Amino acid sequence: MNLKNAITILSIFLLFGCGYQPIFSKKKINQANDFSIEKIEFNGTNKLNQYLKNNLQKYLKNEDRTRKLNLKINNDITKDDSSKDKQGNAQIFSMEIIFDLEVVENNIIVGKRKFNKTFEYNNQSNKFNLTQYENNLKKSLVSEISKDIVLYLYSLK
Repeated sequence: MNLKNAITILSIFLLFGCGYQPIFSKKKINQANDFSIEKIEFNGTNKLNQYLKNNLQKYLKNEDRTRKLNLKINNDITKDDSSKDKQGNAQIFSMEIIFDLEVVENNIIVGKRKFNKTFEYNNQSNKFNLTQYENNLKKSLVSEISKDIVLYLYSLK
């Protein structure tokens, strides 16, 4: 029992002595979150642009931030038939959303990156429900991409 307590205490001292901090601790996020998005230039599908702008709204024009970033974003969406039945009707669709991001700070390009998400889904007999499902899918994929974009902006120095 005594050896077990000694190992536990030693482990605690080693863990706290090594400078371990969680990656997403509030202190680190506040230090890294010193950027503000001043302007976003969009090219591509307007609906996708609006979804992305809504997701990035809290980072737009924060005056108390030190770094002012301008974003140039091009997007593209593709919808393909992944599988067809014997009559040639689509059974499975594949949707891919691509965002090309260029980050400009003080008229200097500080980063470029491509973000994409792909999702496969089954065809439905009711086309209205299929359209609604596709719209929800677009919102969800753009939301995931916006999180990736924010993490990328955090990582820029």
